[in-house]
Order: sequence, then C-alpha cells, then structure tokens
Amino acid sequence: MESFPHAPGDPRLEATSRPDDTDSIDSTRARMLWANKGPTQVVFYAPKERFRLGYFDVMCLVINRTIGTGIFNSPQRVMIHTRSTGASLLLWFVGIIYCLSGLHVYLEYGLNIPRYTIDGVEQPVPRSGGDLNYLQYVYRKPAYRKGTVLLSTCIFGIAFIALGNMAGNSISFAIRVMSAAGNDSPDNGTVRGIAIAIAIITCFIHAVSRRFGIWLNNFLAVVKVCILLLVIITAIVVGAGGLNTPNVLSENTRIDKAFEGRSTDLNDYSHAFLAIIFSFSGFEQPNYVLGEISRPRRKYPVASIVGVTTMVLLYLAMNISYMVVVPKEEQLTAPGGVAERFFELTLGNLGTSENQIVGKRIFNAFLAVSSLGNIIVMTYTAARVKQEIAKEGILPYPAFFAQSTDLSVGRFLRWIQKKGWFNTLLSSRWLSPDSHREKTPVGALILHCACCMVLILATWRLTPAEAYTILTSISSYVINGAIGTFIGLGILILRFRGPPSTPAPQAEKPLEQPTTKPSWKRMTGRHFNPVLSVVCASLYTVGNLWPVVTQWVPKRADPSTGDSPTPEYTYTAGVKSFVIPTIGWGVIGLGVAWFLGFLAVAQYKRYNYHEVFVVDKKPDFENASSGTTGDESAARGSNGLVMVHETVYLSWVGKETLRQRRPGAGAKDDFDGSLPVPSDPYAGTDFSGHFQGQQQQQSQYGMEMGPMSPHTYTQHNADASPGFRPASFQTSPISPTSNGNFQPTNFGVSNDTNPTSYQFHSAHQQRQQGRPTRGSSFGDVRYQQDHSSQRYPTQPSLAEQPTVEYDDFGNVIGGRGVGRM
Repeated sequence: MESFPHAPGDPRLEATSRPDDTDSIDSTRARMLWANKGPTQVVFYAPKERFRLGYFDVMCLVINRTIGTGIFNSPQRVMIHTRSTGASLLLWFVGIIYCLSGLHVYLEYGLNIPRYTIDGVEQPVPRSGGDLNYLQYVYRKPAYRKGTVLLSTCIFGIAFIALGNMAGNSISFAIRVMSAAGNDSPDNGTVRGIAIAIAIITCFIHAVSRRFGIWLNNFLAVVKVCILLLVIITAIVVGAGGLNTPNVLSENTRIDKAFEGRSTDLNDYSHAFLAIIFSFSGFEQPNYVLGEISRPRRKYPVASIVGVTTMVLLYLAMNISYMVVVPKEEQLTAPGGVAERFFELTLGNLGTSENQIVGKRIFNAFLAVSSLGNIIVMTYTAARVKQEIAKEGILPYPAFFAQSTDLSVGRFLRWIQKKGWFNTLLSSRWLSPDSHREKTPVGALILHCACCMVLILATWRLTPAEAYTILTSISSYVINGAIGTFIGLGILILRFRGPPSTPAPQAEKPLEQPTTKPSWKRMTGRHFNPVLSVVCASLYTVGNLWPVVTQWVPKRADPSTGDSPTPEYTYTAGVKSFVIPTIGWGVIGLGVAWFLGFLAVAQYKRYNYHEVFVVDKKPDFENASSGTTGDESAARGSNGLVMVHETVYLSWVGKETLRQRRPGAGAKDDFDGSLPVPSDPYAGTDFSGHFQGQQQQQSQYGMEMGPMSPHTYTQHNADASPGFRPASFQTSPISPTSNGNFQPTNFGVSNDTNPTSYQFHSAHQQRQQGRPTRGSSFGDVRYQQDHSSQRYPTQPSLAEQPTVEYDDFGNVIGGRGVGRM
C-alpha cells in the first residue's frame, strides 16, 4: 500500500494508540482525525480487551454457524441424489474429512496471514476479513497498482456482498415458524414478509448492541447442541425398544441393501456433496472476525478445534440416528424431510394417533430456532468482512460502508444517565453505559440487509422450498466451492513456490536484508507439518473443485423411459441442473467486470486528470497479553500482537505528487522504498528537467553544487563576482488539499536580501487556470544580484557520504549529501 506524505501537525502523527477512556469515540484525538477531510478517511478501533471474544465465544461461532438448517434439510437432498443409504453415509464421512482439512487450511492462514514488518521484524498479525486477506496475499496479480485494487479482491468482494448473507435461512425460518404455528401451506407473500422482517431485526440487533448479539449467538449455540442431543438420545431410546417406533437400522445399513438402487450419475453426486459442503460450512467463521478475538494466537486455534470436533461428532451421530428411525423410502419421499419424519415417528407417538402432528410442530419449532441462530452469527461475521471489503476502495461511498458508528444502547444509556434518571440502576455492572457502548459497522450491516432483501424478493416466482434450495446451493457453489478452491490452492502455492515478499515501511527497514528468501515452512514454524499441510490443502481443493466442475455434467436420462433417473424425487422441480453453476459463474463474472470497470475509470482519470488511486492503511498494534504497545521481544512471544487501531486513507492523487514524495522512484508507480536516494532529489518529477537545465547554466557560469539534502537545493558560485548571489530552493512537506488531492506547497525561489516566493503548479493545474504550459517545467528560475562582497562557504569534503533521515511515515525529513555535479 502507498504511504501518503504528511505535513507537520498531521493528525495521523498523533493517532499512534487507542485511547483507553470510555469516551474515546468523542475524544480530541478522534475529532482531530476527522478534522482533515482531504482524502476519504476510515478510522477503525478494535474492541477493547474486555469486549473481545473468548474461548467460549469462538467455539459458539463455529457451532452456531455449522448447526443450522443443513443438518436437518440436507440429509434428504443427499438421499434424493444418491438414492442409497450406504452412499449417503459415505458422502457424509467424506464431508467430515473435507471439514477437518478445511479447518487445518484456515488455521494455517489465520495464524500466518496477513504479515507486517514491525520494528524491522516480519511477523503475522491476525486481522478480520478471512478469505479476503488470504486471496490478496497469494493472488497479487492482476492488479490496478501494486497492492491496490486486485482482481482477487473484486471477485471475492462482489461475490461475498451478493451471496454472503442469510437470505436462504431467512426463508427457511419463515417456513418453519408458520409450520410450528400449524400453517403447513403459508402463502408466498407471508413467507417473504417474515423473511425480510427477521433479516432487518438481526441487523438492528447487531447495530445497536454488539455484545448482546454475541450473547444471543452463544445462547442459541447451546440450544442447538441440546436439540441435536435430544435427537441422538431419542434414537438411542428407539434402538433400546423404549418407544413404539420400529428400529430400521439393520435394514438401512445391511451390505446387500445399503447400496441397492444407488445412482450412477456424476451430476447426482456433485449435487449431493454440494449440500454436504453447505452443511459443514462454518469452520471458517472465526477467521472473519479474527481481529476481535482476545489473544487470537492462543484462543483461536483451541476454540476452533474444539468447536469443529464437537460439531463433527454430533453430525455423525445425527445421520446414524436418522438411519435408526426413518426407512429408506420415507427418507426419499417424506414431504417435510428426513428430520421432520424422525420427529413424527418418535415424539409424535407419545400421544394419541391424531396427535402425531405434535412431533411435526416440535420439529419445526426447533428448526426455526436453528435457522435463527444461523442468521444471527452470519450477520455478525459477514458484516465485518464487508467492512474490510469497503476498506479496499472498490465500493462507492467507502467511508459509509467501512466506518464503524456508535449507535449502541450504551450511548442511549449514557444519555439517560446524564439526565439523572435511574442512576442507581445504571451504576450496576450489567446496565452500566460503559459496558454496552461500542462502535458497530452500521454501513456494512445496511449493505448486508439490502442484499439479503434483494435475494428474497428475486426468488418470488419460486416456491419457498425451491427458493431456499436455490439460494443455498448458489452460495455454496460460489463461496465454498469456487472461492474455496483458490483458498486451498493458495496453500499449495505457498508451499511449493514460496511466499511473496512483505514490503516494509521506509521508516522500518531492517538493518540487514536477508540473503535468501524465507520459505513458507520457516514462516509457519513447527506448528504446521509441511506434509500434513499439503495433504489437507489438496483434499480441500479437490473437495471444492469436484462439485464446481461436475455441476456442468448433464444428468443422464433413464434408457427405458427417457426421463431423469429420479423424476419423482426432484428437490427443485422445474429447475435445470445447469442453472446453479450458470448463476454462480455469472456472479464471478460480475466481479471480473467490476475490476475491468475500475481499470477503465482509472485510465480515464490518469489520462485526463493525471491522477492515480491510492489506498493507504496505517495500523497500530499492541501486545495481545498486556494490552500495551509491545517491543520486538514482546511481539515474538506466544501471544503476539493484535491490531487496536487503523486509519485508512483513500484518494485520487496527482501523479506528480505521488512521484515527488518517492526519492528516485521516477515514473515507476510501484516503488517499495528500497531504491537509493539519488544525487538529484527531484529526479523523476517535473523538476528534473528544470534542474538539468540549471546544471548546464552552472557549467557556463562556473558554478558548483553546495550542501544538498532532499529538501534543499542550493547553488553556489565560488568563482563569480561578489555581486552575484544564487537562489535557494526550499521544499515544504506535502499536505492534502480540501478536495482530497495532494500537491507540494511553498516551492519557490528566494533571496536573502530580496525574498521572492513562487507557487508552482502542474501542467494540468496550469491548463485549468488558463495559464500556458512549458513542457515539464513548473516555472522560471530567476537569479537575484547584489553588489555585496559576501561569498558562500566552501564545500565540505567529497569523502563525506550522503545520508538521509526519514520520519515515521517514510518521508525524507533531513540528512546531508555532498558531491560535485
């Protein structure tokens, strides 16, 4: 990323740490950060330590996201496509391997990417965003400019904004709520209305109280585990003969019958495995909010492993429980699904025969709770990812979508407290305003809710059941399948090709550059076995790629009838098999088109306005364990560093300004700060042609260069007549203007006896002001003469080597340099 030049007193110089007081959002520092409205600014503060996620919170994120509608609805979808209990159980077992492999891949990514050079040491610092960070790290080309607006960013960003929501689960929630109330055939409008309402309510909850949203997520995760345990215990009771329900486990799992009538169509198995992928999705959720986890290097891997292990064991037991109670034919034909039929055959038998509907209503109530939990957790995590996407500058109005805003309940409670109302109640720990006052990504939540509503309404012509299947399948195909393929492939690239270099800020260059490029094995350390890493990445890549490719394989017709092999079991009647991959690749193509459109706009601005787009991120870190800024030794500890504050600047900057601040960068846009400082500090800028002309004048008048630094250019005439006094060129730091652009100020020509100052403008600015331009020169250089006898001091020794000093942001602030030109 680029680093903007700074003027003295720039508020960014003061934003080096996060305020500790509870009113930090209204502090003087925050007001100063917003005072300068040059480039678009996004000021982000991570949650304070007491508000960060702990072991239990992270584990509940995994469980609540994974245990949703998938484990209740997917078993019938798998059975419909495989038509075999044995093949279904094998696919679920393959899904477990896929899930564990994916967990290893995301643990390897989350603990090692992104990487920063801090105090001269390259190290990973956990950051929210998940797949966005990993794709940007591995797939850096093609890009608009180095580190700015990547193709991978646009593809993932557009796909996740469009599909990374809970539209399908919102529809499922509406269906199950109506069924639990006794209405098995609700009209389409009612279902859509309830779905939109629950999407709005969950976004509102996370907007006004982040902490309550996390508590609600944890509560629903516990409820879901209890529901699954109830199913498992009920199946055990049936197996032991405790209910009036026959045990059909042996019939469903006998070798001679388990694979009877199985499908031989590759397309069927791809659809079945895609449903399983959707059911197991959730192990990546902690990576989406990794920057909000307390001591993430310790708590994140432990909590994720415990959560995924718990979920895997429960899923395996659930599928066996279905085989104990529900016969194969009923698994294929039950109108409400396998799980609903399970409750009808078990809990429905507790009363009279006409009360079997009780089991169905209990199941629908449980499934509504499960869907609600999915909506709650996905709204919380997806909003953070969309906030990170907005920080990359690919969306319009990035400040709105990327900025966190204080609309919390704590702010309202603070207002009540200032009024003097309920002081005793508000002084308690649980109702204290300080315990509930947090900033939330309101703009990202609005974007999330809007996209969810669009998808709900876009599927109006489909029945609610078909809309649920289509939406969840497309989401799984694009986010889990297509993008997951590149995620798994990225680990293989890092292992075999090696990691890319991590650019260091100019102010933090290592004293000694490594002679050899570090390998990914060395970066990951002893915590990740290279062989296991390659195996898991390969399995995860193949598992995602298989349904992505085989979805295009057309279903084979039955030779005897000419119809589909399973016309009576079609889960999405009237929807062709190629619809899902077509829509999926259409979304990916939209991301590519978005990238090309940005390039077109950038080229237009570059040609007409000589501007380039720059994204500048200024993060601040502290030690994860102590909560204070740590030195290099603390950073290397087991807890590592966490990001506590970040300021993002996005702006269209003039090319001349961008080049001028890079010593010796010339016309190269991708300067990384590693080039030496040239003898001419203005090489590569519009000043270079001017000073080359002055060098020719020096040879004519017998002049020589005097002490020179990157900020001062002085001409001396040691042999000329005493009446000749040269001009001195002084540069000032570059500061942002009111329109968001940066330009050098106070460039001028001065004389000790008769000071004269000139304001120089680029050729484009001169055209705008109606003034003629002269090539690349900014103005005329004029020499003042007097008749004093003063002579300039002699030159320092040529043995002295030039030195350069940088400030904290990589800008040249001083130094000395000599030499004859």
